[in-house]
Amino acid sequence: MLKGQEAWKEILTVTDEDDRSFVFYCGWGVSPPVAYVPAAADWVRCMPPWLHSRRDEVITLMGSMGHVVHEGRYPDWPR
Repeated sequence: MLKGQEAWKEILTVTDEDDRSFVFYCGWGVSPPVAYVPAAADWVRCMPPWLHSRRDEVITLMGSMGHVVHEGRYPDWPR
């Protein structure tokens, strides 16, 4: 099961069962908080191998932490 931890409001770290972590960036000073993730077409290219099959789980975790998830094309955004 993935775990999420916020560092400030701008960073959300997702950690797996083996203590591997990946940092997702969030919107600055917005309420509710916004988390940015790659679009489905970019996910495998942008994520480490241990997250390749866990996109839905990441998005669900972010939502359970109160974040609105914004999906988009990497690396073109956020701008």
